[in-house]
Amino acid sequence: MSRLLRHGLVRTVLYGVYQVGDGALEPSDRVKAAALVLPPGSAIARRTAAWLFGIDTRSPNERSAPLDVECVVPRGQMPVRRAGVRCYQTDLEPDDLMSIQGTPCTTPTRTATDLLRWLSPPMGLAGADALAAAGYIDQAEVSAMLERWPGHPFIKQARRLSSWIEPLSESFGETWLRLRILEAGFPRPLAQIPIFDSRGRVVFRLDLGWPERRIGIEYDGVEFHSDRASQLADLKRRERLARQFGWHVVGVGRGEVLGSKLDLERGVGELLGMEPTTLRRTW
Repeated sequence: MSRLLRHGLVRTVLYGVYQVGDGALEPSDRVKAAALVLPPGSAIARRTAAWLFGIDTRSPNERSAPLDVECVVPRGQMPVRRAGVRCYQTDLEPDDLMSIQGTPCTTPTRTATDLLRWLSPPMGLAGADALAAAGYIDQAEVSAMLERWPGHPFIKQARRLSSWIEPLSESFGETWLRLRILEAGFPRPLAQIPIFDSRGRVVFRLDLGWPERRIGIEYDGVEFHSDRASQLADLKRRERLARQFGWHVVGVGRGEVLGSKLDLERGVGELLGMEPTTLRRTW
């Protein structure tokens, strides 16, 4: 093996796991390699399982580096110790497990409960929202599964977040914005609110809002709202919403949503004519 490695005919994926070739390792290579060293009844889990379902739960400051492969083994089994692998002991039931193209992983519902428990609130809820939006999970089933762990670490956080899962959320930014609103004690806004013209056609769709008050709030992400042309288009659209439909719609950026200041909570309170029940950031 050492000769093959020396001549670049094979490469090390994980300690004791090799692959033919000498190109850059893909995330899927690392996942498959980790699965090979797992004991029976174990599975790829948490953020790596979410990745297998097409959901990238890396936070904005993690996007430039690959994440460790996360996996779980049944209680009583020795966790796998390899560089680039994070392995945890946990209780696993047969219904928690499935296979994706031969790779054992936790089911979407079990994956969602793990994200809600073990990630920070904004990333856990964003991951669960994305799984719901893709049709993988049902909010009630996630909440029911969480009842398996009364009194366990972070279970209160997970229960609270599970009640806020929104399958209509279309981006992590929308989830983060909604979470800030909810944690400040404001009424839950509706998501993806259609605005109809006089002929009953949908002419606009708002990220979040309170239709009974005709107040909307939207997440202006960097990708689609950072250049001058996009900002002018947003302004004209919101002016039309006010003039023609009687909606007061405001946009907030990532810096306001992920920042440490509490201007967002105060601003929403002014829009709604309500006082926030808390002005304490929890994430």
